[in-house]
Amino acid sequence: MIAFLLAGVVLAGALLVLLNWWAHADVKSAKKGIFWLIILVCLLFAGLLLASGRGILAIVPAGFAIFRMFGPGLITSYVARRFSGKNGPSSSTPSSSGPLSEAEALEVLGLKKGAEPDEINEAYRKLMAQVHPDKGGSDWMAAKLNEARKTLLGDK
Repeated sequence: MIAFLLAGVVLAGALLVLLNWWAHADVKSAKKGIFWLIILVCLLFAGLLLASGRGILAIVPAGFAIFRMFGPGLITSYVARRFSGKNGPSSSTPSSSGPLSEAEALEVLGLKKGAEPDEINEAYRKLMAQVHPDKGGSDWMAAKLNEARKTLLGDK
């Protein structure tokens, strides 16, 4: 009986701390807090399902939590590797320091030296359709695609 009373007091205290944080939190930290709370609840639910012998059902909440934590980045890197013909990042992978060289721009778009403007535009459109930020893609990858296209076409 006393254990339940202590558990209730601890939970009430935790709720008061959470409500105080919520009242003073800015939007960005509140969103981040809610995100991690949802991930925690999904993982706890998956653990309960696994502990109760329903391991197959535990895949759903655990899979959701894992996708929300890592999914968009994993998908974007897979698409970039798929269309560039590489199995992983290389030493000539474009960095954020300075403009792209012609070789780096060709690598970003997955083209060979001497590509025609039509080929450059087609590769650009194909990749941008996959990694555009409005479709859950990467801002960084979209910026690199834009920079690569400008470098190869000589646009200013």
